[in-house]
Amino acid sequence: MAMSREALSEVAAIAAASPQVTLRLETLDGATVLIGDHGTGAMCIDGFRRLMAAWVDGCEPHVARVDFPGARYHAGMLAVPGLRYFVTHLSAEHTARCLRERTRWPDEAHAIVREDLLLDISVVQVMSSELDEDALEDAAREAQAACVVEELCREVEAA
Repeated sequence: MAMSREALSEVAAIAAASPQVTLRLETLDGATVLIGDHGTGAMCIDGFRRLMAAWVDGCEPHVARVDFPGARYHAGMLAVPGLRYFVTHLSAEHTARCLRERTRWPDEAHAIVREDLLLDISVVQVMSSELDEDALEDAAREAQAACVVEELCREVEAA
């Protein structure tokens, strides 16, 4: 089954916000496309972002799966040691407000929000040098869930 354009746009935004990552796309017919630095990838990450932003409606991507070699990508979150990345469709301002309102945020964790205006997505980077990987994962997943709830609330308000 092919990944959606929206899912690939989210992957492109995360890849652009993550330092030194390579992204591997596996197509429906079994081909592999590497996206990364100019010397190693078939396409640079910024080129992939631009491709996703310019995607023509009605055309379906033929990507079956994505992989970030050396990292773990699961349920919309990229995990590298000490860092987690996820996307939200909230603006950077609304995302930051949503995260500031969280009462269970650990003091040892920090978040940076980057708005990708080209893809109309905000990327949240959660980091900590003090939390272990499980605690960092929990903090990032709770932040991701808070953003999803805020997105849903905004959609209901707009309806």
